[in-house]
Amino acid sequence: MNGKGIELNWAGLPISKGEGYGGRPEHIPERPIAVTETNLAAVFGNGPLTRAEAGKLLQAFTGASRATCYRALDLKGRFATRLKDENGMLAWRK
Repeated sequence: MNGKGIELNWAGLPISKGEGYGGRPEHIPERPIAVTETNLAAVFGNGPLTRAEAGKLLQAFTGASRATCYRALDLKGRFATRLKDENGMLAWRK
């Protein structure tokens, strides 16, 4: 509920938790891909990388969107305690 009332799906029924707008299968959103600490540890397994290199590898490894990967690589973001900046290169703290 968004404060304006109950959100309805294509058939006029209330949208349940975890359900999309619906209708045809191509309009039903897939589950978002989350980036995990294990994913980041694997990407940085061979040492520090530039943000661009890490972003591309993380995207290829997880299938997550570019924006999701860059949010995961933010030094003030979700993994801030494990990421560090080493002279312009990102590294993973074990």
